[in-house]
Amino acid sequence: MKQKVFLIGGTGLVGRAIKNSLSQNYQVVITAGHHEVKDGYQLRAEDTDYLLKLLEKENPEIVISSIRGDFQAQYRFHEILADWLSGKNKRLLFISTANVFDGDMSQPWTEDARPVPDSDYGKYKRDCEAMLMDKLPAWLIIFRIPSVWAPDCPRIQMLREYSASRKPLDTYPNDYVNVTLADQVGVYAEYVLTHDLKGIFHIGSTDIVDYFEFQKMVCDLLKIPYPAFAPEHIPERVYQAVVPGRKEIPDTLQLTVSKVLEALHKGAEILA
Repeated sequence: MKQKVFLIGGTGLVGRAIKNSLSQNYQVVITAGHHEVKDGYQLRAEDTDYLLKLLEKENPEIVISSIRGDFQAQYRFHEILADWLSGKNKRLLFISTANVFDGDMSQPWTEDARPVPDSDYGKYKRDCEAMLMDKLPAWLIIFRIPSVWAPDCPRIQMLREYSASRKPLDTYPNDYVNVTLADQVGVYAEYVLTHDLKGIFHIGSTDIVDYFEFQKMVCDLLKIPYPAFAPEHIPERVYQAVVPGRKEIPDTLQLTVSKVLEALHKGAEILA
């Protein structure tokens, strides 16, 4: 019998990729925050009583949280979720972010580094990670992800829109990042769950790239005329990169910047 996965936030870019990757080997039940979903549920971060009702009804072996919303509401939501999971031998996969390191951009970071957030978003994710680690020390999986790309993703749509409108588009030369595909997050989820791995995983390219240059590479590949870029001056090289370092992940699941670009190109050809 397939294990049941309760995927909270299953209609976003990352949620859809996870659902697609897991659907063959797991029974996946999804929620969406702002609209009804076929064969699933509408669930917002504020709906904690409904969350508990759904957890009791579905009784999943695995919960994956990619929910969005008000940070304070999200934190309380995850507290209640963790309390329900505690002591039940059930796993939680929490989608986190590279922004937990946005308070120190002096170097790329690996999984064993201590978070140093500065933004409100980074602080919320850091605090939520710490709370979940305390409540579910043996059953928690954390995915920290950088900017996520896919052939139909909002970042590419934004490049097309700004190219057409000629409105200035802020960009950040000298900001070195790693990047990931939504599909990579999905295959990581399938691998980590199937092999019963735990702890923190950084998902993204093993190498890094100047963000402004990467945007231009995407435009060149997809034949998008350059938008009216408005570069923000950054005097010294900074890093917003969460580099994968877990040895349990096979090389076949790893990506380089070149492989990300290749996948975007192939995907665009299919969509065309």
